[in-house]
Amino acid sequence: MLEIDTVYKRGILFIRLYGVINKNNIKELDNALESAIDKVGIKYLLLNFENVYYINCNISMLIDKWSKKLTYKNGKFFICGYDNVLKNNFLEVNDVILEMNDEFSVFSKVKI
Repeated sequence: MLEIDTVYKRGILFIRLYGVINKNNIKELDNALESAIDKVGIKYLLLNFENVYYINCNISMLIDKWSKKLTYKNGKFFICGYDNVLKNNFLEVNDVILEMNDEFSVFSKVKI
């Protein structure tokens, strides 16, 4: 089961994930990102994995897709909670996907 909680604060959309991400519910996450980025026009997004305890799918393809879209819009894609599960899923943090220690760290990276 995957629970998705969203909070918009100071120009940044925080998406907090809880539970398990698998082949059955990754589409739900994809839809949430599509709605935020394409339909609403969010430019700064932080995906928080701190409360995800298991990933059984290829999350890196989804993150790569949406981080590129944000970069194209001159936005930024941030993640936190990376150590919990993503290192086991071969997601590489780079200049497009930025790793934060926690949610509050993102405010020092975005000037709105």
